[in-house]
Amino acid sequence: MILSPTMLASKRLEMRDGVNWLIDLFISEFPNYFQELKLAIDIKDGDELYLASHKFKGACSSMGADDLVEICKQLEILGKNNNLAEATMIIEEVPKNIELLIMALEQEKIDYPEE
Repeated sequence: MILSPTMLASKRLEMRDGVNWLIDLFISEFPNYFQELKLAIDIKDGDELYLASHKFKGACSSMGADDLVEICKQLEILGKNNNLAEATMIIEEVPKNIELLIMALEQEKIDYPEE
C-alpha cells in the first residue's frame, strides 16, 4: 500500500493546524533522502546506507508511506550486511515509489483542503 489511509486521518485529528503543510514539507525532503541513499551506495558505504535508510524509514513511517517503509527496511538490512550490489537494484524502485506517493499525498490534499 502506497499510503496508509489511517495514518494521515489520525494526524488530521491530532494536529489543529492541519497536515497539508506537513505533506508539503515531506514531499520537499524527498530529493534529500534519495540523494543520501544514492551517495551511500556510490561511495560503497554500508553503514551510511543503513543510516540513510533508517532516517528515511522514520520519515516515511510517520506519514504512513508503507511501501517505502518496507523498501527502507530492506535497504537497512543490506546496509548492515554491506550488500551494496543488491541495494543498488532495490534503490532503482525508490523513484517510482516516491512518484506514486507524491500523487497519493497530493490527492490527499485535494480531498482534505485546509483553510
